[in-house]
Amino acid sequence: MNSKFNFQEYDRKVYEYILDNIPDAITIIDKNYKTMFFNKTAEEYYEVSREEIIGKDLRDFFPNSLLPKVIDSETPYHNIYNSPRENSYTVISAVPLYNKDDELIGGLARDRDITEYVKLSELVKKAQINLEQLEREYSKVALGESYFSNILSSNTAFIKTINLCKNIAKTPINVLLYGESGTGKELFAKAIHYESGRKGNFVAINCSAIPVELFESELFGYEYGAFTGAKKEGKSGKFEEANGGTLFLDEIGDMPINLQPKLLRALEEGSVTRVGGNKQKKLDIRIVSATNRNIKRLIKEGKFRKDLYYRLDTFQVNLLPLRNRKEDIILLANRFLQQYCMENGINIIQIPQNILNILKNYSWEGNVRELRNVIQRAVILARENNKNQIEKEHLPTYLQNIIINKQKYVDNDIQLNTEIGLESTIEEIEKQIIKEALEKTNFKKTDTAKLLKIPRTTLYYKIEKYGLKNRND
Repeated sequence: MNSKFNFQEYDRKVYEYILDNIPDAITIIDKNYKTMFFNKTAEEYYEVSREEIIGKDLRDFFPNSLLPKVIDSETPYHNIYNSPRENSYTVISAVPLYNKDDELIGGLARDRDITEYVKLSELVKKAQINLEQLEREYSKVALGESYFSNILSSNTAFIKTINLCKNIAKTPINVLLYGESGTGKELFAKAIHYESGRKGNFVAINCSAIPVELFESELFGYEYGAFTGAKKEGKSGKFEEANGGTLFLDEIGDMPINLQPKLLRALEEGSVTRVGGNKQKKLDIRIVSATNRNIKRLIKEGKFRKDLYYRLDTFQVNLLPLRNRKEDIILLANRFLQQYCMENGINIIQIPQNILNILKNYSWEGNVRELRNVIQRAVILARENNKNQIEKEHLPTYLQNIIINKQKYVDNDIQLNTEIGLESTIEEIEKQIIKEALEKTNFKKTDTAKLLKIPRTTLYYKIEKYGLKNRND
């Protein structure tokens, strides 16, 4: 939407005709909140006629409308979840309007009705239907987008990883996802499965949590009489459940060495035999594995089979930790905020700049999962205290303290260097922080890594990348 619009330049009937034929609700108010225009779609959405609302204060009809905030702050908002009145839910974009002399004259809002989606979501929760399936259908049918569109990033390297996974999704090759806890390995695994077009199920299993005595029956199933307490009809295992689909082997690096041969045999033969049975069942399964362990090191230590590794590692994908894609922190924080508010019927709560600064300057050892938990917790506390924005006291204590511990990085007025662009500007800032940390610890790598709260391997990579080696090294 163009935020500069002079109503006098257009014949009223012409722009009314255009706006009336837009499928979204269009509302225009002046700087005193008086309603100047209300299109036909808006009348249908809200069951309010033009005759009722034109010339009236918009707040009298929609107390929670975003437009008055736009007028007060002269700030545009885009794709914000909003509840303008009880039992009405929209996604709204709103901008201030200026005349040719750049004087504020009003505001324009475009509302897209999502009330039915919200009500459907509530019914799904009550019926305990799988939310994952709802997201999948909403993404594919309502939005017409791929499942990978749920993975957000503005980091160049991470976007390349997303596109790479999207391209290999439709192939039958096995994929091994490397990444720290919370980086989104299961989200990528699901995206690969749904994008692949495979008709079977996505079945996940945590390889580190399978008791040795239940390993075979859990993965391969069992027949009646296989052991005491076995069901009369027997039971299918994870492999059979994933037939025609994808089997996600999470934390594969933590699987006990004595269980690995049984898994390898099933993968090599492409078939399973239930415990207590003698009939092999051929299966068509795509394997996606994930780990935060160094598998090659585990092989050298005798803790992981080399042949199993090469069976799983047909294609390897490395997922960056959140601290290495700082530009995504604000993007993800706002997405989690909108999602949580929408799912729980909470009017949008804002994240002010001082809170965003804190989020940007934390190391996020728990990665995206930790950030999501922090935002959800903050929204709950803000709502309980009748606040319309997240405040410092709504954050966990360790984040509140970061203002004191890292004050100079939080309060610095960081400016974008337009000559080198956003990504290079961020790298310059990162280089300076690492340099100061090295100098503070007299170039002791272990101490520096602890100070920065990053793994030593990451520190070594950054030192090499930015040429920060000590002259005495």
